[in-house]
Amino acid sequence: MSSPLRASRLRLALGILGMAAGLGVAFFLLPDASQQLAQKQRAKREAELSRNQQVQRLQELQQLADRIRRGQDTLADLESRLPKGSAGELQWSLSKTLHAMAQKHGLRLQSVKYGLPSREGAKGTDLEAVEVEFVALGVYANHKAFMRDLEGSGLPFAVRDGRLEESPEGARLNIVLRAFRKAGAPEREEGEA
Repeated sequence: MSSPLRASRLRLALGILGMAAGLGVAFFLLPDASQQLAQKQRAKREAELSRNQQVQRLQELQQLADRIRRGQDTLADLESRLPKGSAGELQWSLSKTLHAMAQKHGLRLQSVKYGLPSREGAKGTDLEAVEVEFVALGVYANHKAFMRDLEGSGLPFAVRDGRLEESPEGARLNIVLRAFRKAGAPEREEGEA
């Protein structure tokens, strides 16, 4: 009988040793494995967050690049439509258009004045601006239609100033335009190499 008792004691001792080894693993190795798993999960979350931020930044940059490309296309289109003739030809074209539109809308052009061609504000480019000031008399509704037609005329200008006043002759519209033309190669300033 001593043999089965001895075998039972041996099994008990081996079981206790196995339990001690299991507890040692549980106390020492599992926290380390748990910590490594937590670090991996944290690193994965941070990597996903970083990737999402980079994707968002890439989309923003793509939108910016698209806006820049559209702006460049618009500028190229505008530049291609600028008249290339002399300042006199530009003035003649503006004068014909203003008189034709005024007649079409029942307005009377009281005066049209042209300034000298200037490159002020356009140094280093081949753009030249001509100031055009005109006064039109007539009914308010006709002025509104006249200005809408003038905007849609395709002429290269920007409205610098405008006033609508009442006068004995009717509504008086004072407009100052800056008309632009392509003057050729830009002039070099002194001191530039």
